[in-house]
Amino acid sequence: MQPLTFITSNRGKAEQVSWFLYGPITHKKIDLAEIQSLDLATIIEWKAKEAYQHVQSPVLVEDTSLRFGALGKLPGPLIKWFLAELGTNGLCRLLDSYPDRSAEATVMFGLYNGQTLHTFTGSQKGSIALAPRGQNGFGWDSIFIPNGSEKTWAEMTIEEQKEASMRKAALEKLRAHIKNP
Repeated sequence: MQPLTFITSNRGKAEQVSWFLYGPITHKKIDLAEIQSLDLATIIEWKAKEAYQHVQSPVLVEDTSLRFGALGKLPGPLIKWFLAELGTNGLCRLLDSYPDRSAEATVMFGLYNGQTLHTFTGSQKGSIALAPRGQNGFGWDSIFIPNGSEKTWAEMTIEEQKEASMRKAALEKLRAHIKNP
């Protein structure tokens, strides 16, 4: 396989991918237009093909979903827009009138070589904090508490983040695929 380029505008995501692929990965910031859907697979397929058009070599793309149990499929993959509009405080307040603060964080990676798309998914169940906590991480890490922890991802050390990461399972599948395509 040709060298792989991870397409993301988020340096923190590129760093986390390198943790699980055991080394630096070529990272390129391309601001792709994003389609809106509650289906991660639809988003990943579109993103991968769009990124490939820019790079003309194998690409890795990623998207995340954060579903609140009380809100059905929302915010889901639209979390980026909810976060931009409401901030982490507002996301926490969305659930204040609900007894259910459960959540599920999901990541999907798409590996596309111009002909074939392979996807790799990882999920982590947890809950949404009453208010943002912690300084580590990025995005909505300060509000998500993975099951089995009392800390948000943003309160965890790097080692704790690696163990509780939704990316871990997805990237282990990706790593196995790269070794044995």
